[in-house]
Amino acid sequence: MRVFAKMCENRYELSNEFKLRIAEENELQALLELWTEVLQASPDEFTSMYWSCAPVKRRTFVIECDSKIVSSAQLYILTLRDENVNAVHVGGIANVATLPEYRHRGFASKLIKAAYDDMRAAGCSWSLLYTGIPSFFEQFGWRPIHRNFLAVNVPNGQVVDSHSDIVVQNPPDLERLRMMCEASFVSPVSQIRGELDWKYKIPQRIVNKVVFTGEDSYAIVRVDDSHVTLEEWGMPVASILKFQNIIESVASWMGSQQQNRLVVTAPIMLEARQVLESMFSQVDELDELRAMVRPISRSWPMSRLVSLFSLPEARFLRLDRF
Repeated sequence: MRVFAKMCENRYELSNEFKLRIAEENELQALLELWTEVLQASPDEFTSMYWSCAPVKRRTFVIECDSKIVSSAQLYILTLRDENVNAVHVGGIANVATLPEYRHRGFASKLIKAAYDDMRAAGCSWSLLYTGIPSFFEQFGWRPIHRNFLAVNVPNGQVVDSHSDIVVQNPPDLERLRMMCEASFVSPVSQIRGELDWKYKIPQRIVNKVVFTGEDSYAIVRVDDSHVTLEEWGMPVASILKFQNIIESVASWMGSQQQNRLVVTAPIMLEARQVLESMFSQVDELDELRAMVRPISRSWPMSRLVSLFSLPEARFLRLDRF
């Protein structure tokens, strides 16, 4: 932390014209304008996904030029599980953006380096990010990790029989959801959520999601233009029957919503595929290329990271987006 304090004290002076510094809380609007213009997403998405966490979990590095913020990179420090489901601190990078007229000056590189130095000072084991331009981050040491998901087509008009107690909960009971989530089985690479996550992040995260709950099982579904994603699900002990009940309930609901493409994130890979194959005519495996990792601690060489993400129970698991 002394290193970070010294960096803040110097305000990362680059020159008399450009300054690299930490964004202030009152600069949210300026950041939203930058992210909306460069990253082509709605301000609401950025507000809920990136600003709802408590400040102790987030830092936004910015470059100021001409009295305005022209470039940014955001750092999150999260607690995930390793291959033995023990807690490790991981640095997530998001919202790397530079206004077009200020590009090709090395601003993003300087911001990423500052974020990396901060992760090291904070004792992170490794770093994770999602991006559509992996070649840019490869030059800084991040390497792509292939994530795989399962997808099926629910025939139009087909109502899948569901005999389970899992139903849509609208509005969701956040406290009950938390109890079921914390009682569920855990997998490598899953996130350990603390009090601040449930107070700030989760309520924002599920605003536009569909939450299914049963006696001891739950599922969180995201609805996109072209498909429905089973984004998260849980139960006390991994159970093929309970997983099938979740799929039946979600597929039945999809029929009522005129949705027919379901993407499943499933940490019990082989069993999940068997359940889907028993219910639908074809199961597709989707290869997700957006995830990238970089070791930080010497105890986490790239070989260990590759092994972690290759575990059957981790390959299909979707992390919270940073």
